[in-house]
Amino acid sequence: MSASTSSPALLSIHVETLHHHFQLYYQALDLAASNDVVQLLYPEWRNSLEKPFLWLGDFHPNLFTKLLRSFLCDDEEEEEENEEKTFHFRDKSWEIAAAWKNPCKALMSRIEQIECGLRLMVPAIVARARVAQVGFTERVTTEWGRKEGAKPTAVVREAAEAQIEELTCIFLDANRLRRSILTEIIGATTVYQAALFLEGLSQFVIGFRDSDLLDEFEQMAL
Repeated sequence: MSASTSSPALLSIHVETLHHHFQLYYQALDLAASNDVVQLLYPEWRNSLEKPFLWLGDFHPNLFTKLLRSFLCDDEEEEEENEEKTFHFRDKSWEIAAAWKNPCKALMSRIEQIECGLRLMVPAIVARARVAQVGFTERVTTEWGRKEGAKPTAVVREAAEAQIEELTCIFLDANRLRRSILTEIIGATTVYQAALFLEGLSQFVIGFRDSDLLDEFEQMAL
């Protein structure tokens, strides 16, 4: 993000556009889940670098708040890193460079509220997913014993179809939580803070497609 894009009006347009892009992405996932939620809950199309960060089909919403927290540094850290930050922001406006310096109490309070909401919502969704999984395995074992000589694939398919509606609802709720947390963060921050947050989030997501990083990760896993 350069100084040429740092005027509040222009920056606000960029923030709105990028936020809208993420929202469209999650809407596309909702549509895909309505057609086949299994491909999202067990995404073979994700690479090995992405999979450890997934939660019910996409990145865990805690990643949003973790990234947000990464911008918050105490005064000692700011002093120690002052020279590095000056170099990093030399092509940026003062407003961008100072966006996360001494955040207001209202913002800190709002961040804590968002994190509190996550601590309540995530376990509830996980519990529903666990119940659905248990229901699936119980249905498979029950039907298998009942239908002597039935093919395993037929029994599993029938059990999956019985659970598919609940699994779809769980995925949609998880996705709704991701969208909500992202919207709340954008709403709680200034245009400069939101711009840096979305820039960091974009770099984080794009980074998983870095071929060199992926090759290095896969070599470490061998």
